[in-house]
Amino acid sequence: MWCPRPASLLWLLATLMEICIVAQQGAIRTIPPYLDSDMQSRFFDFGGDTIIRADQYIRLTSDRQSQEGWLFSRLPLTATNWEIEVEFKIHGQGNLHGDGMAIWLTKQRAQTGPVFGSVDRFEGLGIFIDTYKNQRPGVVFPYVMAMAGNASVTYDKDHDGKENEIGGCSARGIRSASVPTKIRLTYFAEKSLTVALQYKAENEWTECFETTSPVPLPSVSYLGFSAETGELSDNHDIIAVETNNKYINKYSSSSDQQAGGGGGTTGNDGDDGAVGKGKKKGGGRQFRQEKEKGSWKWFFFKLVVFGMVVGGAYVGWTMWRASQRGRF
Repeated sequence: MWCPRPASLLWLLATLMEICIVAQQGAIRTIPPYLDSDMQSRFFDFGGDTIIRADQYIRLTSDRQSQEGWLFSRLPLTATNWEIEVEFKIHGQGNLHGDGMAIWLTKQRAQTGPVFGSVDRFEGLGIFIDTYKNQRPGVVFPYVMAMAGNASVTYDKDHDGKENEIGGCSARGIRSASVPTKIRLTYFAEKSLTVALQYKAENEWTECFETTSPVPLPSVSYLGFSAETGELSDNHDIIAVETNNKYINKYSSSSDQQAGGGGGTTGNDGDDGAVGKGKKKGGGRQFRQEKEKGSWKWFFFKLVVFGMVVGGAYVGWTMWRASQRGRF
C-alpha cells in the first residue's frame, strides 16, 4: 500500500504556502538560476525562439534573422500599485541591428505575434525598447515608449508606434552598454506611470517619462517579455526580473500633509507610504504596515504548524491501518 512520506507532504505544503505568499504580495521574480531541477521555470512560461542558459540569461531572440520569442508569467500580477525592475541586455555583432523588445502587462499571454514578438490588438500596457528606426524623423533611436491597448487599437509599426504613444524617450547607448542596463516601471492605479532607465552608469537612473493621465489595466494582467528580429538581428536577453508592491499613504490627514509639507499621496519615494524623517505620524503608519506584515507572517506560521500536525496525523493513521490489515 502506498504511504505518503512526511517529506513529500511538507514539500507540498511549502509549495502551496509559497504560492499563497506570491499571490498576497504580488511578487514575481526570476533570477539565476532560471530553471529548477526539473528544467522548468517556477513563475514563467516561455516559447517561440526563446532559449534559457540556466545560470546566465533568458534569451528571447538570438543574433539571427527572423526570430520571435516570449516569456510570460504564469500568475497574474495581483498588486494594484507596483514597481517592476528588469535587468536586460541588447547586443550583437555588426553595425546594423534590430528590431527590439517589449515588456507587457496584458490580459493576453504566451502568444507569438507581430509586435516585438507578441500579439497586436492587445489589452493592457506595452513598453517597447525599439532599436530600429522605420519612419520617424527627428527621433533618435534606440527609443523607449509606452502604449495602452484596448483590444482594438493596432500598433503602427511603419511609424514606430507614434500615433498611440503615451510617453517615450530616446536612449542612445542602451544597446551594448558598458554597465548593466535596467528599466524600472512604477505604477499607481489610474494615477501615474513612471519609466526610468539605467544605462549610463550603475545606480544612475534617468527618468524616461512620467504620465499622470490614467493608464487603466485589465483586472487580470500578466507580466511578459518578448522580442523579434527581421532582416537585422540582435541578442535580446533578460537577466533579472523583480516586482514589488507600492503602498499609497492611506493614513494621512490634512494635519499630516501639513506636517509633511505638501500633501502628496505617497512618501519620499512612493514606497511603503513613508514620509520624511522625524515625522511622528509617519512612524505610526510604518508601525501599522509592519504590524500588518507581521500578522501575515504569523498566519503563515500557524498554517505551517497546522499542516505539519495534519500531515503527521494522516501518516500515523495510514501506518496504523496498514498494520491492522496485516494481522488478518
